[in-house]
Amino acid sequence: MQFTATPDGGEIVAMDAREALVLEGALSLYVLKHPDSNVAVDALRAASAANEAREARMEEAADRASV
Repeated sequence: MQFTATPDGGEIVAMDAREALVLEGALSLYVLKHPDSNVAVDALRAASAANEAREARMEEAADRASV
């Protein structure tokens, strides 16, 4: 996992696919145990969306490579 600072003081995290899946699984379990946690629900939604976008990019790349 790599952290990169942004000019506005934020951070961007770069992970490989295994780390993203572990993170999504851990957040899913946490949300199941703490459904009232809006922060956890929002984090899970963001992680899931990022993972779905990554999967879509991988599928598009595989389709282009097989043509």
